[in-house]
Amino acid sequence: MSLSHIHNVGSYVVPVTSVFPESASAGTINGASIDRTLHNLPNSCVLHQVVGAESGAPTTTSVQTTLQHSPDNSTWSNYQIGSTVQQTVALTAANSEDTAAIDLGGAYRFIRAVTAVAFTGGTSPAILVAADIILGGERELAAV
Repeated sequence: MSLSHIHNVGSYVVPVTSVFPESASAGTINGASIDRTLHNLPNSCVLHQVVGAESGAPTTTSVQTTLQHSPDNSTWSNYQIGSTVQQTVALTAANSEDTAAIDLGGAYRFIRAVTAVAFTGGTSPAILVAADIILGGERELAAV
């Protein structure tokens, strides 16, 4: 490992936004797909979700992001390792975030984040959401 890489984590990771920041009501947001071949087929990622301000005074809030994969960028399924769906914990408070470290060894070519938003009560509740996938462990690092 060269000294230039020791002080530059950017040489090892590629952050990609899948769910761009938006005000979300209850429902599911399918994020933008990421073609892993464009990033030298990374072997791992960190799924990162963040929520911001909440409106509409809901009694409860739940925001959870799941990693999905697809062989053809058309047919999607939840990415599982064994029987465990790869996802963040459900966020229940405004202005919070969570990450999940995920091994992509069994993932198909395309991946995306899918964020599920649910509320109980309130008047037209909404919450700011976003989700990123930080790719790591590329099979070949970019030249420095």
